[in-house]
Amino acid sequence: MATVLVYIPRLTTRISYAVEQVFAHWGGHTPVITEDRQVYLSATEALKCHYSQESLPGLSLYRSGFLDETGIDQSFKPANAIIDGCFCLFPDQENRQFDLLAMVFWCITRYEEYQPFEPDKHGRYPAASSQLCHWGVLETPICDVVVNQLFGQLGLPIKTSFSITPTIDVDIAYAYAGRGLLRSFGALLKNPGSLSPRLHAISNPGEDPNQSFGYIKDRLSPIPSARVFWHCGMQRNSRDKQVRLAFKPFQQSIRDVGETVPCGLHPSAVAFGDNFAFKQEKNWLETQLGKPVADARMHYILLSFPNTYRQQLQAGVAHDYSMGFPDAIGFRAGTARPFLWYDLAAEQARNLMLHPFCIMEATCKHYLALTPEQAIHKGAQLKNTISKAGGDFCFIFHNESLGTQPSWQGWKTVFEAWLA
Repeated sequence: MATVLVYIPRLTTRISYAVEQVFAHWGGHTPVITEDRQVYLSATEALKCHYSQESLPGLSLYRSGFLDETGIDQSFKPANAIIDGCFCLFPDQENRQFDLLAMVFWCITRYEEYQPFEPDKHGRYPAASSQLCHWGVLETPICDVVVNQLFGQLGLPIKTSFSITPTIDVDIAYAYAGRGLLRSFGALLKNPGSLSPRLHAISNPGEDPNQSFGYIKDRLSPIPSARVFWHCGMQRNSRDKQVRLAFKPFQQSIRDVGETVPCGLHPSAVAFGDNFAFKQEKNWLETQLGKPVADARMHYILLSFPNTYRQQLQAGVAHDYSMGFPDAIGFRAGTARPFLWYDLAAEQARNLMLHPFCIMEATCKHYLALTPEQAIHKGAQLKNTISKAGGDFCFIFHNESLGTQPSWQGWKTVFEAWLA
């Protein structure tokens, strides 16, 4: 760990957050910020940089003025450029430089998601609305690339450690078992051909097509970063189709997996925006596990800025795993590294760590119509990209895609390939 003296006249909350994120959280170094020009000039530290428009010793970080602003400009879009072969935002092309801190801040705060947009049918911000998608860099962790470049210029160690984080969402724990009589009968009317497997699963829940929890526990137990997110919604609707919470095999599955694999909450669609339902589901899961739950991923990746993350904080969530697109592969926030959430509406950093994911099996199959072989190849490309830039290859699977559902045949090989 190195100490870096950073001179920043007219320090703002946005600048403080960006400096701390880049140097401390991502670089593992200690930034010492001073607003005093003379202190900076007289300091004998070997590593010095300044975020100003002055001509001073040390590395100059271009200051565009974006981080001096407050509030949200509803029509603002940053300029972009390629400088020295590197994609960047907030460029000063005349001097072949760009505002790295502003670029990182704009990306990871999801500034554009506070602006007006056309939501998809679920009310979500679609990947096609993202400027990173428009610029063709969604599958590149552009923030990690430029931060590595900065550390190289300062002569600091470049943090390119690579990790793999498998995560499982349990939307529907059992395909047939764990439902009431009326619900089972209604499903049977829609699909009369399911009578035989339905009766078998009801009599033998452990052989239900969605029951893959033994496999999940075996594969994820040796991986400390792995997570399993449980949908614990108490209401049933078109998006919340979990089994009855009173179903004993479901409760036992939660306890069995939770013995060796860290578990988080997968808040229902009903809980999205409903603080009471959110806390009710979290309390129920904590009762089953016998311990606090601090992790969450929103069901359907339902995110609304800043409301969703404020809701999570109010419920006691400390780590969120929802930062990614359900309809596209890539880096929603331009990074493969965890980062603290900045509440742009309040202009304040919050104590909530966001863990981005970059690919989901359902995205590959349902949105992109990829075969298992193509999904394996896409995962390998992302892993290669992240291994070079540094960061975490965090991906999503579901328990049903690891079970015996005919529609998911061959996808367990994708899970194993992504995990390798």
